Amino acid sequence: MLEFDPYNGHANGSNWGRTGKSPESFGETARKFGILIVDDDGGVRNLLNKGLRGHGFDVWLAADGQDALDLFWRHHALIDLVLLDVGMPGLDGPQTASALLQLKPATRFCFMSGDLGGYEDQKLRDLGALAVIPKPFRLAEVAPLLWELASRADLCTVGV
Repeated sequence: MLEFDPYNGHANGSNWGRTGKSPESFGETARKFGILIVDDDGGVRNLLNKGLRGHGFDVWLAADGQDALDLFWRHHALIDLVLLDVGMPGLDGPQTASALLQLKPATRFCFMSGDLGGYEDQKLRDLGALAVIPKPFRLAEVAPLLWELASRADLCTVGV
């Protein structure tokens, strides 16, 4: 489970993703970037919702793969990046990513997980993931990466 430290504003656990850039510097743009968060853990969704909004994102939340597909269908023009948990009941993250790519082949997405289950990091990247982010992670370190992935039009996934 992702642990949030309210005193320093980040999730405890990892030094992954250091960029040396302030996440706030990524939020200064004429347009907010949209991110769809897909995770079956309500605490993780709420943490990411609050944290990523604070870093300048517009955020959509989905509790499972089907909910993600429904939201994406309605708001795909505003969603620049999808952040998917790997292990979820029903459609897991990779199955949801495949379905999203059928809806919009240029969908940019990345995975997050504390346990990849039967998937390997390279297999997830072969599906088109731009990143595989291990949980727990520090939101202050991951937000700049997500901003970069959302903002770079030159990044695309498999099938484009």
